[in-house]
Amino acid sequence: MAAHGSLPAQAAEPATRPARPDGKATGGSGGAPRTILRASSSGKPARSAARAFPSGTGFYLSAPGGRVPGEDQLQGIVSRLDRILAGGGLPTAPRSETPSVPAELLDRWRRLCETSGLLNTLRNDFDSVLETVLDTGIELTRAKRGLLFLKNAEGGLDVRLARDHRGRSLDAPSDVPRSIVDRVCESAEPLFLPSIAENLPRGLGASVRDLGLLSAMCVPLTSGAEPPRKDGDPRPTRERRRFAEKARRELLGCIYLDSDANTYAFREEDLYLFLILANHATTALLKERLYREAITDPLTRLFSRGHFERTLQEQARQFRALRAPYALLLVDLDGFKQVNDEHGHQLGDAVLRQVAELLRGTVRQDDPCFRYGGDELAVLLNDAELEGARVVAEKIRQAVAGHRFGEGVRLSVSIGASACPAHATEVEELVRKADQALYRAKQEGRNRVETWSPELGVVAPRDDRLAGIITGDFARDYHNVSVLVGTFDAVSRSHDVHEVLTLAVDKAIEASEAERGAIMLADERGKLSTIVARGRRREPLELKERFSRSIPERVLRSGEPIYLVTADEEFPSQSIQELGLRTVLCAPLVTESGRIGVLYADARKGDQEIREGALPFFAALARHIGLAVENARLRARLHLGR
Repeated sequence: MAAHGSLPAQAAEPATRPARPDGKATGGSGGAPRTILRASSSGKPARSAARAFPSGTGFYLSAPGGRVPGEDQLQGIVSRLDRILAGGGLPTAPRSETPSVPAELLDRWRRLCETSGLLNTLRNDFDSVLETVLDTGIELTRAKRGLLFLKNAEGGLDVRLARDHRGRSLDAPSDVPRSIVDRVCESAEPLFLPSIAENLPRGLGASVRDLGLLSAMCVPLTSGAEPPRKDGDPRPTRERRRFAEKARRELLGCIYLDSDANTYAFREEDLYLFLILANHATTALLKERLYREAITDPLTRLFSRGHFERTLQEQARQFRALRAPYALLLVDLDGFKQVNDEHGHQLGDAVLRQVAELLRGTVRQDDPCFRYGGDELAVLLNDAELEGARVVAEKIRQAVAGHRFGEGVRLSVSIGASACPAHATEVEELVRKADQALYRAKQEGRNRVETWSPELGVVAPRDDRLAGIITGDFARDYHNVSVLVGTFDAVSRSHDVHEVLTLAVDKAIEASEAERGAIMLADERGKLSTIVARGRRREPLELKERFSRSIPERVLRSGEPIYLVTADEEFPSQSIQELGLRTVLCAPLVTESGRIGVLYADARKGDQEIREGALPFFAALARHIGLAVENARLRARLHLGR
């Protein structure tokens, strides 16, 4: 019987490769003969103490010095078996010494290769990876049940997943020998117990034997896990690079499997299969963890704004392919600034985290939640109609309103909802309409849910002024910021008012991809006059050319920018209908003395629609233009338009 926690010796005998015609041995460096370990066809112990893998298969393993096969050799086995399964056949060897591979073992290797390939694909689904790893481990080793432990933030171990041999999830069982799990995680080495009743290692406690288990094994989820070393085996060569050693020592958790008297006693080949799976699983889990960190907001642990943009685009593609409806909720915290001002940002951060938890606890697991920006959150509801979205939004509102965030801290949320295809099929339009509904909820007293309706014809300015400028699309974000900074710089350098206005209109048309643009300034009575009018090719337009009048007048009165799509909204404007306009952008020019005019752009029907994402850029540019105009007026002392 082997020593506790170690593997029994495996039959193998040394041999050398056939000599080359020149008389030199093959496969070695400097002409030295290379030792090959091959399994005995009978499976009985050979005269060498070295071990082959697996028993009775006839696979050749290179193992200098008789050392237990390590990670590189195990990976080589997988590659060779993959070629076998693809039809390449077994490695050549003398016919009398090459036994056939048992069909059952070959099936298990095939399953391992398939799972390894699956884990190396871009899945980006952490829970699915865990289920695949544990179910495959149970299947390969014919265990009765398995548990997957992961380290938590405090360094302890939590049962992340428990499954049985039928693929069913289990509640965290109480009869798991934690002494086995703790030893494996402390040593970062696997523990193999083929017969618990006969050979229980010291220090694990008699209670392990009382559980009635026949076999158990536990392997760490760490880079480069190897089989347990026998007494006398040389230690593996240390990696000289410190960062590599640190990576090998990093422990993510462990996988535990066991069987009872009614199932199956683990064998050595089960451990090897299990180890290879665990090493592949560690790589997959590290990849998934890095990916999740990249797409997750560090404070709330919700998905990030960039991931929101990508997920929404993917959802729109799925709708076009499958016609599956979905809905969007934009959630804004009411009075959150007051919480920060009165109780400090530390409590404010805690409140945000608690709201995020309430959000996740209220929606379905398949409905992703995002931190949209600042104290604004978003929820994407899959396979949801408008009425279903309203119900979920109301549950969120009630959950937040009834939660105690701390001594003397009460909070509410306002929620805007839009649905596809009821309200829009394009992503930007869907976000715009959810934003309009959210603004209506804030206007109507807060702590309420509003869904989009046609009378909401304007978009209010968002609390997050970078919304639409910073989108999560790195190429677009770089373009937006560089155009904005370049425009600010050019406008600030000029002292000529007309030159400033002309440059500003050209940049506004370029950024929004509009057909026409104009700047209109107001006189003392508030009447607007067109000062500069330009076309897409930077050509000057006649100042008497007609533009919408109702939109600029409304923006001048309210001080709020407007983005209007006339194709899907009933807007009572005769000039818009007569001009055949498709989209209109308009933002106020504001100085310290008040609103002095508007920045305007439009596109007619049949032309490309202006993107909703251009509105934040437009509003930011209009603010800077107002200041530049005021400065230019002071410098040149010009009286414009008169």
